Amino acid sequence: MRGFIKRKSLFLLLSFILAATAYSEAQDSNQFPEWKEGYLDIHFISTGVGNCAFAVLPDGTTLLIDAGEEDPTSPRVLSPRNTRRYPNYSRLGFQWQADYITAMFPKGRAPVLDYALISHYHDDHFGGIYPGVPRSGKGNYFLTGITGVGDIIPIKKLIDRGYDYPYDLKTLDKSKSTDLQSLQNLWDFTAYHEKQSGLVHEKLIVGSDKQIVLQVNPKKFPDFNVRNINANGEVWSGTPEKPNRTKLPDKETIKRTGVGPGENPLSCGIRIQYGAFTFYTAGDIPGTQAEFEKMPEWYDMESSVAPVVGEVDVATTNHHANRDAMTPYYLSVLKPRVIIQEVWSSDHPGHETLIRMTSKKIWPDERDLFATNMLEANRLVIGDLLDNSYKSTQGHIVLRVMSQGKEYFIYVLSNMDENRRITGVFGPYRSK
Repeated sequence: MRGFIKRKSLFLLLSFILAATAYSEAQDSNQFPEWKEGYLDIHFISTGVGNCAFAVLPDGTTLLIDAGEEDPTSPRVLSPRNTRRYPNYSRLGFQWQADYITAMFPKGRAPVLDYALISHYHDDHFGGIYPGVPRSGKGNYFLTGITGVGDIIPIKKLIDRGYDYPYDLKTLDKSKSTDLQSLQNLWDFTAYHEKQSGLVHEKLIVGSDKQIVLQVNPKKFPDFNVRNINANGEVWSGTPEKPNRTKLPDKETIKRTGVGPGENPLSCGIRIQYGAFTFYTAGDIPGTQAEFEKMPEWYDMESSVAPVVGEVDVATTNHHANRDAMTPYYLSVLKPRVIIQEVWSSDHPGHETLIRMTSKKIWPDERDLFATNMLEANRLVIGDLLDNSYKSTQGHIVLRVMSQGKEYFIYVLSNMDENRRITGVFGPYRSK
């Protein structure tokens, strides 16, 4: 018992030193302290135009998860229902994303993305075509979202869910759909850079932990791992010996019935583990709620992935915490200590979803919520519950996991200008 008390006291002392060091670094210049070898940093970039997360892995390997950009000319985007562009309108969304990534790159390394993962083909995750979208000066493609970022910062390997499910997307008539035109633009970008820049394109391999790996010094961090959990409705079985599983209808059934999944259930999900620390993100996968009872069983992807993912330290909100996501079962299994929500719409979060994420009846442990740029419309509808539930509702959110994955912090950086000064530091959190 005395040994336990001593170990606990030592842990608390080390936690205090870590917290004091982080706070001191932040106070010295009010600037985010630069990445060092051994840190795992994940930046949730708040530009208001769509999801974009930039990760620097413990050895300096870089990973981009989505780079979305919605049509800035659409009535919806120009309405109070959507976030404005941050920090201002002097640049397009992809330009602000690339500017942030370049500023946060490991010192001494040329800005090159080792990996870029597109969770699914919605414009707020990979970039949409719109009137007046700029054309690249390099190849025959337009600059929006991931193609804009990739035009500025080279990408070595681009990973997505492929294009052959629920049908061969390349055979569809692009002239009738802006979404398909946006997808064609991605393919044009990919084809150009495969030929000219050595870009490698791959479909996410569900269950693999060999597709996204450390590139700089992997032997130094044997306790770091990225596991592909889900894509196209397929879910890792949990062990290499068992086949993956899926509830989604096969292509023949979809062709016969004309009923198939939209993009959200097909989202790619990955789990990052670093020592005792675990993080999970899965794009826009949905769950099932009462208002969605008429949806087929396969719509509920959260129930399929939860048992395989298990408990986590940090998770992003599925589907931006919309009404059909973050179900009680999913939350009761993952039990995230920190929940990060990327926001661009007035239904992020749904009121009932926020109640679920904060309910101690679902799981009793403490949890902290952070959002990138909450709208006034949300506050008007949800009221005090919203302001009382979040540690921060405005700014870039940076998850920093310390060496060996034992501790982590959340930094919030201002998204109101290019200085990106620290507005809050939270932690240390102890990894599970």
